[in-house]
Amino acid sequence: MARRISQERAETIVRQFYRLEEYFGRQGVSRRQLLRLIAQGSAAATVLPVLVACGAASDNDVAEATAPAGGSTTATSVPGSPTTGGTQPPSGSGSRGGTIIIGTLGEAQTINPLLVNETEGTWRCRMMFGEFVQLDPETLKPVPGIAKEWTVSDDGREYTFTIQDGVTFSDGTPLTAADIEFTLHALLKKETASPHLARFLPIAGAQAYNEGTADSVSGIQVVDDKTIKITTEEPFAAFLVNLRHLRPLPKHLLEGKDLREDPFFQNPVGAGPFAFQSWSTGQDFVAVRNEYYWEEGKPYLDGFTHRVIPDAQTLVISLQTGQIHGTDYAQPTQAEELNQEENLVVLTVPPGKDINGWSFGQNHNEALRDKRIRRAIAMALDTETFASDFLLGLGTPANGPIARGSWAYHEGLEPIPYDPAEAKRLVEEAGATGLTLTFTTNAGNHLREDWLTFTQQSLAEIGINVQPDLKEWSQVVEAGTQGTFDVICPTWAGATYDPDELFDALGTGKARNVFGYSNPEFDEVMQQGRTTFDIEERARIYARAQEILLEDVPVFYAWDRPFIYVVTKDYQGYVNNIISLFQDLHNWTRVE
Repeated sequence: MARRISQERAETIVRQFYRLEEYFGRQGVSRRQLLRLIAQGSAAATVLPVLVACGAASDNDVAEATAPAGGSTTATSVPGSPTTGGTQPPSGSGSRGGTIIIGTLGEAQTINPLLVNETEGTWRCRMMFGEFVQLDPETLKPVPGIAKEWTVSDDGREYTFTIQDGVTFSDGTPLTAADIEFTLHALLKKETASPHLARFLPIAGAQAYNEGTADSVSGIQVVDDKTIKITTEEPFAAFLVNLRHLRPLPKHLLEGKDLREDPFFQNPVGAGPFAFQSWSTGQDFVAVRNEYYWEEGKPYLDGFTHRVIPDAQTLVISLQTGQIHGTDYAQPTQAEELNQEENLVVLTVPPGKDINGWSFGQNHNEALRDKRIRRAIAMALDTETFASDFLLGLGTPANGPIARGSWAYHEGLEPIPYDPAEAKRLVEEAGATGLTLTFTTNAGNHLREDWLTFTQQSLAEIGINVQPDLKEWSQVVEAGTQGTFDVICPTWAGATYDPDELFDALGTGKARNVFGYSNPEFDEVMQQGRTTFDIEERARIYARAQEILLEDVPVFYAWDRPFIYVVTKDYQGYVNNIISLFQDLHNWTRVE
């Protein structure tokens, strides 16, 4: 295999191996562990022979890497969530009690559910406040949460929700439809400036209320204490999915208060399965069982501690020594090492959690408004080679914004072809030879740094100069959310939960469209998808939307980054999913 590739390509593979070995070595990953992960990846048949032929690894190294691992194997499926009620867990499934310690690399920015817009804070808010409508962790389809059931009118505009029996805030006060109404108004208030505003503006009268020309929202009607009716301006198929961001607040504690800064949010009261206890910023966030939680007998655990451990290797050591019981953030390169631990389960996360590539700032750089330039950049980048030679098979090529396995994924989608000759012709046709563009990504993320290097080398061959712009992560986030970039990675324009998310990111004039992309056909197709409820018809509609995005290339979706979850065998009841291993922590039990 090694003799069939060019010397230049072989040198690239070896160079990348040494680079990643050094990078992961600083995080405690041994050469053997890295080789084992490469052996499990998509490029093993190419990479491993090259490493042997070039002396970067021995035959014995490869034999060990490809030999079956001892101990447990990496899990791809796990026990389902218990569903039986009662004061004790389902028979034979585990015992009640215990506090799980969960490790995370980063701290939450807020636990105000109106403002939260990052992973750690979002999860904490879900645990404390609950969700009006939640998503099934495996299918990502809407299922009952605090809303027990709902009906939808024939025209798809009117939703009538019934609240679960016995829903109570953690201070013992019953939750009613008035609290749901209050929270919706809070999300829509202009003064709140909620990042979730766009998800709720389709409600009839929401725009006028947000603009201050109406004192209430005409599309929100409290029928009685347990019933609320919400009417949208037009049919909106993704509305139920968006209601996962409706995390009810207690009206009796917040009415008339500052919904951004009130001290309530430092010691909140919610209707989720767990209740706030304490938060030492940068260290531990602690919550205990909400004794008033509406699902009888749940949560089974006494509580959880969400512990910030900002160093990746320390996180792994904490797992190995039992200082924490699980995490979403172990390095994939350490899967084999962690599998050797008798008390740990390692789960390979389904694909699509983090699709990387390049987003083009048409608002920021006028040259990028020419589709020929965007398409040329995409056609000049060989994602198969990048995944094989630069990622060494640790990542896989992507093909559009929707993950494989999603009901909306377009199986027949033709990928943007790798064709540097045609890319160069497009650049020349556009009169852009010699164009210099700034490409931004976060420093310290070696996979993205390598993507930038690969891009720089590839685009030089078609007459485009790349100015690398490596920033600290918070600066990348700022540039990505404000649109102050030429080209940026990550893409900020994916569709994890519902393809309608693409409309908010790339629809003409949409609040989240910082890219400046506009295509009337895309807008029309996405509008059709938004107003269609039959899932097969929606899939057909979104297939066309994906084709348009690959034709126009406002974003180039290039490669999928791998992730693993880890948890001790002391717990069960979890479901491997794309959101978080701990998404349904209230269903977990300790193993007896």
